[in-house]
Amino acid sequence: MVGLRQNAVMSSGSFAGYLAGLDEAGLRALLRSRPDVLMQPVPRGFEQLAQRLTGPDSLVAALRSVNRDAIVTGQSVAAVGTSATVATLARLLGASEAAVRDAVDELCGWGLAWREGATIVVPERLALHWSAEIGGGRSAAAIARSALVEDLRSTAAALGVETDGLRKPELVSRLDAALADAHAIAEVVGGLPRPARDRLDQLRSGYGAFYPGYAGPGPSSGASVDRVLAGAGLLVRVNGRWEMPREVGVAAWLAERDLLLTGRPDIARVTVAASSVLAATQAAVQDLLRAVTALLDEAGSSAITALKKGGVGPRERSRLAVRLSVPADVLLMAIDLAYAAGLLGRAEAGYAPTERYADWRAALPARQWAELVTAWFVLEHAPTSREIQGDKELPPPLPLASAAGSMRRVLVRIAAGGYSVRAVGEQIDWFFPLHGYDDAQRRDKVAAVVREAELMGVVAADVVTECGLELVAVFDGATEHDESLDVADQLAGRVAGLLPETPCTVILQSDLTAVVSGQPTVAVARVLGAAAVSEARGAAGVWRFTPASVRAALDAGWTAAGLVAELTAVSDRPLPQPLEYLVADVARRHGLVRVRGMRSCVVADETMITEILHTRSLTKLRLARVAPTVLSSPVELDEVLARLRAAGLSPVAEDAEGAVVVEARSEHRAQPSGPARGAPRGRLAAAELAQRLLADPTGERGDDLDTSETVERLAELNPDLDDAELMLLSDAVDHQRDVLITYRNQAGNRTVREIQPRRLYGAWLDSWCHLRDAQRDFTVANIESVAPAG
Repeated sequence: MVGLRQNAVMSSGSFAGYLAGLDEAGLRALLRSRPDVLMQPVPRGFEQLAQRLTGPDSLVAALRSVNRDAIVTGQSVAAVGTSATVATLARLLGASEAAVRDAVDELCGWGLAWREGATIVVPERLALHWSAEIGGGRSAAAIARSALVEDLRSTAAALGVETDGLRKPELVSRLDAALADAHAIAEVVGGLPRPARDRLDQLRSGYGAFYPGYAGPGPSSGASVDRVLAGAGLLVRVNGRWEMPREVGVAAWLAERDLLLTGRPDIARVTVAASSVLAATQAAVQDLLRAVTALLDEAGSSAITALKKGGVGPRERSRLAVRLSVPADVLLMAIDLAYAAGLLGRAEAGYAPTERYADWRAALPARQWAELVTAWFVLEHAPTSREIQGDKELPPPLPLASAAGSMRRVLVRIAAGGYSVRAVGEQIDWFFPLHGYDDAQRRDKVAAVVREAELMGVVAADVVTECGLELVAVFDGATEHDESLDVADQLAGRVAGLLPETPCTVILQSDLTAVVSGQPTVAVARVLGAAAVSEARGAAGVWRFTPASVRAALDAGWTAAGLVAELTAVSDRPLPQPLEYLVADVARRHGLVRVRGMRSCVVADETMITEILHTRSLTKLRLARVAPTVLSSPVELDEVLARLRAAGLSPVAEDAEGAVVVEARSEHRAQPSGPARGAPRGRLAAAELAQRLLADPTGERGDDLDTSETVERLAELNPDLDDAELMLLSDAVDHQRDVLITYRNQAGNRTVREIQPRRLYGAWLDSWCHLRDAQRDFTVANIESVAPAG
């Protein structure tokens, strides 16, 4: 293959060989469960598929989707090694073979294990990770080859093995059998005094002299404690040193864990009237869209204040919650979702709507909701339960590391089977064992996830709603759909009938207020935002017309006739007489006083000029009569206008020729400080990729083979990256697409960065780092792994 290193030959015992042996249905199911491998550029051949499936990021995502029994079984496979069979695992775990078989099936379904005959195998990277947790050194059989017979006899005797008359081969066999009884050895470990147990943990964790489990001589090795361990048969003397067999490490790991396979918890199913669930869904979605729209409309007219470090602080959030009549938790959701969906961005003055907001604002509710809910579903934290880092709040919409996003996806997917959402949450430790929270934190996260799902219309009456089911179906690829559409497009089409557009009703009242029910349309928001002041928001918003608000509309270029016509159109009825009189009165006075920019010149009739000249509040303008109908001022035009308006007048500005200047209303918009995030990577349907792989197992016959020289240059700079990672990184460099890298800096610190490479020069990648929101150079040789972003 041009530009790529040749794929390794697929052996029958390799992961690639196992994948190549799957039938089309099995391969399609596996690809559907691991959607990250469907991102372009897709793997070419089974060798690259195996590489993508065993990448660190892909493995982490899969592990966060499997249940506790599967995790325990996978760890046990790593502990047992090459002798891992269903029967062996059942003995180790004290479980039935049926329970072990179910757990193995779960692992295989997620591509985290495979069967090689009767042996269960896990990917090498995963086995190394779990083995590091288990600890221990060489097996007893390997140690015995280097040990003296008398030393082996002493260890065997300590374990209760009858050793009289046994030669070395027989002695090794008896010792191996004794250490193979993991539960018996675990009991011995459990009976050790605390110092000996701590020493054993040191040996397991790699504190030996040369390799894990190897104890050097001298005071630093804790010689007296080592003799206690040797007396219990847990260490073998080899060449004058003590060594711990791997079987002892496995038993010590077993002694400190509850490895009981419990099987899937019994979760109650819930039956609720579909009509009530749909009504609750529609109400929740309406409230959500109203809150997000109100927030972004407000941000457009007056940018949301940002802290110096970024984010919206508690004081500004409290102000917004009162101003918009939105609950605090809903406001947190709105800020995070608007930012994640690309509708809110950082502007010079704070946070403001992006250019995308106009299209979203005019879209149908189904499309608006689809964009927000897809952003929420993939978000890695819970907006209403943000973690505290270093005793300091990371305010929204700053990103933060969290397992709440994975918990959300697991909970919704499990409950989508018709189960009680809260009951699934109570058993989340089994369904999502790798969350990493203590009991109190777990309860808080589950409560936040359920509450947010209710706010999003994904959960209602303790069940996943029809909209939630469609969300899961689209993300999991459970149904056929047009692959040319992105997830939000697909979802919007599927829920369009469930989320119809709510009619917006505007009632103009004689007390100069407008009551707006339903989601304000663009036209309604435009005219009320220009000519009225919002007094209350909620299920029904209240707007008030005042002389100042109507004058502001006229200042912005509206005419009295246009304002009346627009208000009549949005309310679909004649204006109340008081409102019509207000507009007419303000229009009649509007422009009677004109300010001509010459720093500055006030022009009006002689009576008005005399009144202005003798108004005490205007003395700071230092007005002087230069003609019966003209006053001059050394003050700038804008300040003259503001002070005249504060005095109750309605001046308009003129240019040097006397033409009226229409004052543009300031609208804040966020401008990206760096390159926009790359468009989401295209995805191939699982069925199509399965067909490609089966038709071309080695990936060498495609017509679209990569001929980019970038691949070869990257391979030279970092030979540790595999073919799949080189393809992803090369594609990102050549097409400026976002990519996720694990990077080790010069100090040895590892970070995960989402970057957009601009060019490859020398040994570095010139890239835009989305984490730092700035340009950064990355040494190619220090990139440890590559995964698709988004």
